[in-house]
Amino acid sequence: MKVSDFQPILERLQGRVLIVTHERPDGDAVGSATALWHLLNGNGYDADVLFPDEVPDAYLCFLPETALKTADLSRYGSVLSVDASTPKRLGLGGLQPEQIKLPFAALDHHPDHVEFAQVTYVDSTACSAAEVVYDLAKFANWAITPETATRLLLGVVTDSGCFRFDNTTPRALRVSADLIEAGADRHFVIDRAYFSKPFNMAQFEAELFCKSLRTALDGSFAWFMITNELLKKYDVNIRNTENLIENVRGIEGVTVAAVIKPTANPGIFKVSLRSKDPAVSVGKVARRLNGGGHEMAAGCTIFAKSAENAEDILLNHVAMELKK
Repeated sequence: MKVSDFQPILERLQGRVLIVTHERPDGDAVGSATALWHLLNGNGYDADVLFPDEVPDAYLCFLPETALKTADLSRYGSVLSVDASTPKRLGLGGLQPEQIKLPFAALDHHPDHVEFAQVTYVDSTACSAAEVVYDLAKFANWAITPETATRLLLGVVTDSGCFRFDNTTPRALRVSADLIEAGADRHFVIDRAYFSKPFNMAQFEAELFCKSLRTALDGSFAWFMITNELLKKYDVNIRNTENLIENVRGIEGVTVAAVIKPTANPGIFKVSLRSKDPAVSVGKVARRLNGGGHEMAAGCTIFAKSAENAEDILLNHVAMELKK
């Protein structure tokens, strides 16, 4: 059930707490989950944080040394999810949500959140899950250390696109100011998130732009198709391609941007989607294609015989939304 304050969430935190987030973690997932780890362990709880998927290199420095890749649920008294909107997106390292018989709570900010935990707190007006974690800390009267503040700021900064996106509310800016006053290292966060691109990544992006950028629908839809061959050529790990979509979204005249990525399983493609027009919902596109997210930033999975077939499927769904 959804709850209107954090008390039912706190009541579920029993024994050793396992903190989980979504698969393919981004800056907000890393920031909010590791901030929760700091907060719980600093306020009388015993907690671990689980990252079964590889974290982008830029965010590795925010992980505690004790971060887990696998977890044995028999060692825990409760589970706390953050920034995961659906059970399909939970990064549980092979476990299934229905296997969790422990007290299970969830914190999120996605408007399409599916209630998979026993108790759920969702604030869809928050720009990031980190903002929700900040609210939890204030509700519980937990001190926010500089280390915690830095991780919360990472979540706010990355999910708001460094305050460029439409989810940058006055409150998000006030929370960020509070975090900086609490000792958050703004310079370090910005440097890691936006100014730490390796040379091989710059080469990879240059060739991707020159050879793989595609447009349709009179230029209102643009996308990249990333190939394993190009990743191998420049020795780029696909986990480090999270921010590529912003290169596409920044093109004048583009309304919908996408990046299509291969997976380890032939015939399965991961897609990131962004919209520049509030009237055009990429969230609806994603929900029709085994995914979800926000109306202007979403992701999905396409099952197709080939990369070209995946592009055709995506193009048809984007065209449907643009024509509305």
